[in-house]
Amino acid sequence: MKREYKHLDSLTDALDSKDTERVLSFLTEDCLFQAGNTPVVKGKKQIGEVFNSFFPQVSSISHQITDVFEFCNTLVHMGIVVYTRLDGSRLKVPFCDIFKVQNGLINEYYIYIDWSNL
Repeated sequence: MKREYKHLDSLTDALDSKDTERVLSFLTEDCLFQAGNTPVVKGKKQIGEVFNSFFPQVSSISHQITDVFEFCNTLVHMGIVVYTRLDGSRLKVPFCDIFKVQNGLINEYYIYIDWSNL
């Protein structure tokens, strides 16, 4: 099966490098974003503020994608993410990201994860 949205797989590298500008390059200008049970945020500027406030709270991030599902205009990444906290301790948790795609860019981005121990 040919994957139409394979180019979006490199979003994981942008997240792991904690590079907000690179993350934003995968999104439409009016993208909707929701992480966990936080309120929905709309637009690149506001989403950038979310990442710019989150990235400094962890020393490093490492995603391992175990499953990818693609159908219609939707891409799903499932896997494990390891956060290294500022004190050097690590938290390993499962995640599921759902991306709705429009013209090759992410128009809706939903992160399902339990950050309660972070």
